Amino acid sequence: MSARQDQSAPVPGSLDARVSGTCGTAVTSTRGAPLSGPLDARLAVTPFSSVSDYLQVVDYFLGADEPSLQAMGVDPAKLPHRDAWLERLLPDLTRPDSLKQTFYLGWDYEGSRIGHCNLNPIRYGAEAHVHLHLWDPGARRAGLGTELLRLSIEIFFGRFALQRLYCEPYAHNAAPNRVLTKAGFRWLERYRTTPGLICFEQKVNRYVMVRPVAGDLSP
Repeated sequence: MSARQDQSAPVPGSLDARVSGTCGTAVTSTRGAPLSGPLDARLAVTPFSSVSDYLQVVDYFLGADEPSLQAMGVDPAKLPHRDAWLERLLPDLTRPDSLKQTFYLGWDYEGSRIGHCNLNPIRYGAEAHVHLHLWDPGARRAGLGTELLRLSIEIFFGRFALQRLYCEPYAHNAAPNRVLTKAGFRWLERYRTTPGLICFEQKVNRYVMVRPVAGDLSP
C-alpha cells in the first residue's frame, strides 16, 4: 500500500469517480462502524483459487516502479523471477489450511480486483502475520482499505483458528499504519528488522489484534 496520497480530481470512469458522491461519503463517514447501504454489496474479499489470482499479485510487484517499491519497504533487487515466484506460491492452493504457509484474499470493488491481503507466516491455531496491498490509487484515497481489511480479519480468525494477528508495516509508509489503527489493531513497538524476503532492512511498527476483539473492529 503506497503512502503517496495524490489529491488530483477523479478521472471519469476510474475508481476515484465511482466512489465519489454518496458512495464516497458512506466510506469516509463510517469511522469504524460496519458498512451500510449500497457500498456494502460492492466490496468483496475472495480466497485465491487459481493461478491467475497469484499472477495478478506477482505482476503487481514486478510492474511497480522503484519509488513505489521503496515506499512499501521492498528492495527491487530481491524480487524473484515471475515463474520462480509462482512456483513458490502455488502449492498452498492445495494444502490443507492447517499446513498452509501463505493464504491470499483478493480485494474486489464492484467486481474488479483492486488489491490483496495475505497471511505469511501462519501458525495454525495460534498466530499469523498479515500483509495488505491496495493496487488502485483511487481505493487508497477512498478509504476502502480499512473496510476490506475488516472483512479479511473475520475470515483469517475463523478459518485459521488464530489467537493473534500481527502486522509489521514499514514505519515510514503512512497508509498501512493508518489503516491498521482504524481497523482496530494495537500498536506494540517500533524496531529495526528485515521483515520479508523481498524487503530491505528498515524500521517497522509492530501491531497486534487478539481473538477476543476480532469481531469488534472499532478503533
